Parts: sequence; structure tokens; C-alpha cells
Amino acid sequence: MKACKDCQALWPFGLALALAALVTFPAWATFDLMALTPSARVAGTLLVFCTSATGLMLYVRWCIKRNCSLRRAITAQQQQRRSALVATPR
Repeated sequence: MKACKDCQALWPFGLALALAALVTFPAWATFDLMALTPSARVAGTLLVFCTSATGLMLYVRWCIKRNCSLRRAITAQQQQRRSALVATPR
């Protein structure tokens, strides 16, 4: 992923993992109420966590990539306007 210097923060990924953990807790509680073996409960909980974490991480990467491309486009437009203003004599 090609990101700009401003997008090197790791907190969005930490937030995605925290949200995945929050999503996993109700799944764990539901599996705990079911008559499943402990290994099946752990496997189901891990499956829910991995699925939600993967989806959220992909979403965070997509948002960062989109944000970087929009920031670059806006910066390029602003520089073109400034150069056009400087080039025109008064």
C-alpha cells in the first residue's frame, strides 16, 4: 500500500482490532450459552474474530488509500491554482 507521510499512524488499525474484539464478545457469549464443547466455542469465537478483524482491516486500508489519493488530488489542484495566480501579471 502506497501511503503518504501523514498516513503512517497505526491507531486506525488498533481501533479496527478493538472493534473486532467488541464484535467477538457477543459471539463468545452466544457460543457459551450453547451446548458446545469448549474447543468448538473457542474455534467459533476465533473464526468470528478473524473474520471481523480481516474485514475491518481491509476497510481501514481502503479508507487510508482513498484519503491519500484525495489529499494528493486536492494538493495538486491548490498548487495549480497558486501557480496560475503567480503566472498572471497584474
